[in-house]
Amino acid sequence: MSEPTDDLRERAREHVRQMPAETALGNADPAGGSTDDPKIMDQAAREEGEQQS
Repeated sequence: MSEPTDDLRERAREHVRQMPAETALGNADPAGGSTDDPKIMDQAAREEGEQQS
């Protein structure tokens, strides 16, 4: 396989810059994420964990 050219590298960098951060990092949420308050979700998870014990 041949080495990528400088132009190809620059196009790839620009493509990654235009991506949302979570996609560029490789952990995109296909469901679109949540806009809920994370404190509420953390509390619900703790309560659920206590109930299972």
